[in-house]
Amino acid sequence: MNKNLKKNLIILSSTLVLILLAVFLLLGRKSGTIDYDSKAFAVKDTSNIYKIFIADNYGEKVLLERQTGGYWKVNEQFDAVQKNVNDLLDVIRNISIREPVALSARNNVNKWLATGATKVEIYYYDYRIKIGETKLWKYQNRKTYYIGNVTQDNLGNYAILEGGKDPFIVAMPGFRGFISPYYSPFVNDWRSHNIIKLKISKIKEINVVDFENPDESVHIIRNSNRNFDILTNKNQALSVYDTAKLFDHLSEYRDLNFEFFADDLSKGEKDTILSMKFKEVIITDTENKSTKITLYYMNNELDTVNYEYDFDFVEHFNKDKFYAVINDNFKEMVICQYFVFDRIIQPLRYYYKESELIAIPK
Repeated sequence: MNKNLKKNLIILSSTLVLILLAVFLLLGRKSGTIDYDSKAFAVKDTSNIYKIFIADNYGEKVLLERQTGGYWKVNEQFDAVQKNVNDLLDVIRNISIREPVALSARNNVNKWLATGATKVEIYYYDYRIKIGETKLWKYQNRKTYYIGNVTQDNLGNYAILEGGKDPFIVAMPGFRGFISPYYSPFVNDWRSHNIIKLKISKIKEINVVDFENPDESVHIIRNSNRNFDILTNKNQALSVYDTAKLFDHLSEYRDLNFEFFADDLSKGEKDTILSMKFKEVIITDTENKSTKITLYYMNNELDTVNYEYDFDFVEHFNKDKFYAVINDNFKEMVICQYFVFDRIIQPLRYYYKESELIAIPK
């Protein structure tokens, strides 16, 4: 046999043996472990995300959509809290697989994910061809996964990609905790708490109606580009008033927010609250658009089981917070802080030059 031919046959045989050995080892390894990309759940460029849908198995669902200008909408009708969206995008960008779920626990985890996980759909623009900074053939892509229970060490969540068979433990590197709260399916966790954003230059008129002491109601009306009048409830203008206090009041409307949505109030509780109206603030801008804020007292909740009180010295109403209704939307009450509203709801005498009343400083 030709020496060269013999040599080539030996090399070919050795190569085939090595290939078969490599295939055998690869198949053997796959049967015992799981190959995975640690960033399989992540979307690297979150600036290309234009829609996020989150839903649980109990009917709660949220649709977040990016708008022109970069802000986000919730369920096509509410402005979103930008910080909450930014936090979610940060998780989506950095979410990583910490480890596969142990084989012995995989069936149970899959059952938990099937019945109690939160579904997450992320819609984003991607490119078929990406070479360095060159990106060609843009298309709409989608990534869907399910976020489940917290792990026993409270440092991760069980999760599975749509279409996948094997669950994983996911976490965010550098973050000590679990990430499931960022994927909230509750609308009110995403809605903006802003009541009004209005520059002083855009304010036309403000009515602060005091239902308990009508003589302390305040009517502020613009009389020129730079000046305002303060009127009594009898439509008489104050000849002199404290301009600093007035402009402190007016500046509050630049970014006025409530604290919480008053969820889960029963009809009886709402009826009780609506019987405790004490003030109303109506702000009208230069385009004649009005925003109305109706204020209701909040009863103090006393722990009479564990404490005894001298009721002669206990305040009946909460001195830190109150309820409010925005633009007569009685289906949806909110909770506000006096600390935020202090300069707005002061009585008429507060604006007198000689008044010693002062607003609580911020």
